[in-house]
Amino acid sequence: MATESDHVKTEQAERKVAPPKSLFPEAQPLLEQRIGAERFSKVPTEPGIYRFYDAEGDIIYVGKAKNLRTRLMTYKRAKAGNVSRKTSRLVSRIRSFDLEITPDERSALLLENWLIRTHRPIFNHANKQTEAYYFIGIGIEETMLHFRLRMKPDDGAESDQTVWYGCFKGHNPVRTASGALLRLIWMALNNYNTSCMLPLQLTRRLTPVSFSVDLGDQKETVEPLLREFMLGNSCELIDWMVVSIDANSFSTNFSRRYFEHQLSLLKSFYDRKIVRHKDIRTLADRGNDLIAQNELDDFLVKLNV
Repeated sequence: MATESDHVKTEQAERKVAPPKSLFPEAQPLLEQRIGAERFSKVPTEPGIYRFYDAEGDIIYVGKAKNLRTRLMTYKRAKAGNVSRKTSRLVSRIRSFDLEITPDERSALLLENWLIRTHRPIFNHANKQTEAYYFIGIGIEETMLHFRLRMKPDDGAESDQTVWYGCFKGHNPVRTASGALLRLIWMALNNYNTSCMLPLQLTRRLTPVSFSVDLGDQKETVEPLLREFMLGNSCELIDWMVVSIDANSFSTNFSRRYFEHQLSLLKSFYDRKIVRHKDIRTLADRGNDLIAQNELDDFLVKLNV
């Protein structure tokens, strides 16, 4: 005989309804719908580059891959809400693509660099922004040190005494390290162990693109140290800074941390940019000559860095 509990369970089961369907259909891969799955099935597994085109036939993105099929499948499966905003915008613009197989991944990187420089696709940002490549000019006339930061080493009426170094890639690393260099030189020359006495130009967030400082009786010491530092031959300039600023005499922890941070920025720039640039000049058999902006990325690939 059915109990009251059984009747209650039956009524509850009858009242159950299927959960409501979502008001929005599940997102579908846009490229697969637009271009077709068959097109992607023919993508090879070799290394190479791929180019995406918009409805007008313009190249909007160039990429490289060690395995073209694997890379293209990530775009094929891209769904709205599951990828970054940039990728979503890119996928929404793609109407076709083509491929170019290369012997190896390094060849793909070099071809990618060339295509980006040539076509400047709107969705490629790396390796095409000239404002990210800097030349550093150091000129010394009598006892005055003149610092210059330029996109081109010959774009002004600088003194013939200016020696140019570069190019160095990266807006933030170059501007940050240049600021640290100037601040530490100023502090060392004036025996300051605090940032409170820095000139106004050197306290701003952005490093000045032009700055001059009187080396005084330290010229014969600083000039060769600075030259060897910029050529990547020696970082004894940093040792001179440490001794001159006298790290043991800081009156506050803030001053000590500030000094150590500036040293860290400068040492990192020396290791990651200046020494690397020396390696590039050796690879290119350039001596102390400059590396052009349109050459740097290819040399970085050849150095496998």
